[in-house]
Order: sequence, then C-alpha cells, then structure tokens
Amino acid sequence: MMCLWFACHGRNDMKELADKDNVEWSLAHAFLANMGGFAIDFRNTPSPNNLEQKPPGSGAETEPPLETSINNLPSSEGKESPIDEDDAISPHASLPSAPAPPAQVFSAQTVGDLEKQAPTRHDTTYILRSKLSEWLKKHSSNRWFIFPVPKVVQGRWEEHTKNKQLVQDSLAVATPESLGFHTPRSYFESMMALQGNIWIIDGIQLQYARKNGLISRLPDFTESQIMDRSKGDWVTKSLAILQVTWLWVQLAMRYAQHLPATQLEIMTAAFATCSFITYVMYFYKPKDVATREYLPATTFPTVSQIAEIGKLGPTAVWFSRVHLIISNDCYHHLEDSDKDTAPWLILACGTVGMLFGSVHFACWNSHFPTPGERLGWIISCGLLVGLPIPICLLMVLDHRLDRKRRNKKERTIEAGHVIKTVVFALEVVYVLARFFIMAEAGRSLWYLTSGSFVATSWTFNVPHV
Repeated sequence: MMCLWFACHGRNDMKELADKDNVEWSLAHAFLANMGGFAIDFRNTPSPNNLEQKPPGSGAETEPPLETSINNLPSSEGKESPIDEDDAISPHASLPSAPAPPAQVFSAQTVGDLEKQAPTRHDTTYILRSKLSEWLKKHSSNRWFIFPVPKVVQGRWEEHTKNKQLVQDSLAVATPESLGFHTPRSYFESMMALQGNIWIIDGIQLQYARKNGLISRLPDFTESQIMDRSKGDWVTKSLAILQVTWLWVQLAMRYAQHLPATQLEIMTAAFATCSFITYVMYFYKPKDVATREYLPATTFPTVSQIAEIGKLGPTAVWFSRVHLIISNDCYHHLEDSDKDTAPWLILACGTVGMLFGSVHFACWNSHFPTPGERLGWIISCGLLVGLPIPICLLMVLDHRLDRKRRNKKERTIEAGHVIKTVVFALEVVYVLARFFIMAEAGRSLWYLTSGSFVATSWTFNVPHV
C-alpha cells in the first residue's frame, strides 16, 4: 500500500520534467525508481578545481579551503576535543570566522556563520552532531551490518573521495531541520549512501538531481522496456488473483451447503485476502528487475545540494539501509514537505491488519478439540482485530511528538521512548495471538469432523489448480 502511494505521487510529481525532456514516465517508472532502478554515475564526471564556485571580488579567494570534517566533532561521551578554549562550545575549531558571503553561495564562510550559533551541550544541534560524529568514526562504507560487502555484490560501487568529503562537510553542519522526516540514524544512513561513485536513488531524489542539473535529462526508458526486464507480467499476476478468488468461492459454497470449514482453510483465506490486495496494488510494479539504468552525472553537487539529496532519501522502517540497496520497507519523501502522509499510511496499514484478523472469526462455529481452545481462538481473533487500533494511534502520536521534538532547541525528556515501549509490548501480544492461531490451525487437523472431508458439489467439477 505504501509503495503504491509513493509511486502515484512520484508519477504525478515527475510529469512536468518528463514532458520537458520528452520522455515517458508512468507508474511503472515510479515503481522502478523507488526500487533503486536508476542510479547516478560519477565515474566519468569531470572534477572542477573548485567544487563551489565563488563570485569574483567577494574576498572568498583569500579564504582557506573548506577542510571541515565531522571527525573534529566532540564525542557525546564527554571526551575532550582538540579545540581552543575560546571555541569550547563549537564543534569545529577549523572553521573560518570571516564574514559570510551572499546567501546563495554555500561556502566555508556560510559554514562558519552557521557555527556562530554556538550550540551548547544541551542543545539539540550539538547532540545531533555528536551522534553523527560517533557514527562516522565507527562506520565503514564498505560494510554490511558487521561484515564487509563481497566484491561480487559491491559491483561498480566504490568510495569516491570528493563525494565522501562532501558528505562529511554536510554532516558537520547538520541541524535538526536538516533531517526532514528522518531520524538521526536514518539520515546518517541516507548520507552514507551518497559517498560513493554510484548513487542508488529513489524517485524524489532523481527529480531533485534533474532540477538542479546534476543529470542532463531523465532516463529515456519506456514502460515496455521496463516490463521486458520484469520477471512477472499481467498474465501471471492475473492468474494469482484468480487463484486467491477461487479459494473464497470454495469457502462460500461450503457455507451455502452447510459444510464446515477448517481452521486451516480460514487462516489460509485470511492470508489469501492480503495477497489479493497486494497483487491488485502491485499490478503495475516490475518484479525482480536485476539490472538498473545508470545516468551519467554532469557535475558534482555542492554541500547544500548533497545535504538536500540526503534529506530527500528514503528511510527504512525495519532494516538499516546500506549503500547498495533500497529495501522494500522504505518510506519515501514527498515533493510537498508540508503534506504529512505518515499518519494516514499508518492508519491504512492498521485497517488492513484489522481486516486480516476479522477473517478468522469465520471459525466461530467450527469444531475445536476443547472448549478452552475455542475460547482461546475467539480471544486471539479479538486481539488481532483490536490491537491494531491502539498500536496505530500510538504510532501516530509518536510521529507527531517526534516532529515537535526536533524543533525544540533544548533537550528534554522524550515521551517517545515510553510510547515506543508500550507499542512494542502491544506488538508482542499481537505476535503471540498470531502464533496461537497458527498452532491451533495445525492442531485442529487431528480432530476434524466427517463434514470437513466432503467436497462441494459444483466447484468440485470446475477445472482449477
């Protein structure tokens, strides 16, 4: 559901640029972009002598180059940092203190001007930069969790000196406003994905790169070419939908002929319902596309541009992102940053979860080995239907509070930790209820009544798989 939502927005937002470049941009293109099907290639990009052009006569020529590194940041563990005593509250000792140039030029003076805000140890900016500093010291861009990425998987990707320095300079001046909808950790992961010679980007990042001249045009790649690379077509998806529908037809006929349905059949129907919804929503999504399109970069980004691209990057819901992939559980940025769609998506997912649980109530009058197991089934079904409501409401509340917390200048007690703990406890109860349903569905097969073995009349004679 989330993938379809973001793909529809990506298709609509990209329409103007696609018309300008005279290229096709359909729902399949938007799906492919959010899957990481397009990449920006910096391997043959000419490297300018000065990454950030300064206007003549501004005095910038006499300034030292920007050598700020996030490694100069103080650790949040209280270790002393090698900075002058007068600058003890600033995370950077090497930043120039010259007056700032015009606002449109993002240079060392601009960074110095930002640092004049002098964040304290209880300031959210100071805390954020300290976290980023610690993560960067521990992070290796060529690692997947705790082991190095094999060369055969790494492929063309390798660390790029210029992009790596740009990422470090951007992290060095990060503020809570730089995060966008990201958490500090997901923002860091999004920025780390930009320090190589290949950028695996999603649709909104591709749109930003095109608008700001990092690429000359959108990929000239037709929908038929995308579907040719896809491992699934409309025939296989239609057959899968038909197979799921057939299961419900059989259950309806058993009910009409007063034949019992087993717990395993009902549980299968619940999963089949979710599969039906998934197949319908993913009807135009390419499947298992093994190759991506590489777009040559026309120029390197500025510090401000790479920070914005990192801000627009996807954030993973369950797993940490590595530079090679964009996982299926990613939440993508939308063009209109004021349009907060996360609460609606959370509620929509909760609604589907309630639908999944409600299907199991069809076993209300089925045969159970003992009355206690019948009661356990009913209670578990009630939990599957009821728990998504408080879980989703608490997640929406935490999302709202998280957005407010990032705008505060001083660090305060975060209620989000309490909410996350309560949500986790409710999710544990939900998982236990699911386990009971699955275990009981298997156990009930040993206690089937004779009616469970009777086939329905006309559906038995219809050819099916």
